[in-house]
Amino acid sequence: MEYLVWAVVLWLLVFTLVPFDRFKLLWPVVVIATLLLFAMNFTFIQLGYYHFTKSAPAIFGVPLFVLVGGAGGGVLLMNWMQRNSFYKMLLVLVFSGLLVLATEVFIRTGAFEMQNGFNQILHYFINVAGLSILVWLSLAVTGEEIIYEGRKAKIF
Repeated sequence: MEYLVWAVVLWLLVFTLVPFDRFKLLWPVVVIATLLLFAMNFTFIQLGYYHFTKSAPAIFGVPLFVLVGGAGGGVLLMNWMQRNSFYKMLLVLVFSGLLVLATEVFIRTGAFEMQNGFNQILHYFINVAGLSILVWLSLAVTGEEIIYEGRKAKIF
């Protein structure tokens, strides 16, 4: 249930904050974020660093709704990406922190468990690495002009 809430909240944010025309341009980010998130989670599960305790339905131990929510989070991240390197770094660091906070909620609700010395500090740096890869791949696949240009928000 926690993962379903995660997915619904992130996609509500996407559809509330990201203009539909922009979302249509950012659709490759959904695919990239889903595949990257699956690969990273599957790898760390197989290495025994963590596992999802409430994972139905799941794909090789990775909950489907974690992937769905992560895809929405990837769209949110890339929607506000800018050319400025400092801003890129700041966005990745902030989103990584938000992922650590979400993970803490999952841990406290019993939906996620870290093992074998893995902790939130390591998790933060793994998130920074993963989101950096997401930014790089998204820029390469979607195109810098699409990521950097256009109306970024419905509300503001």
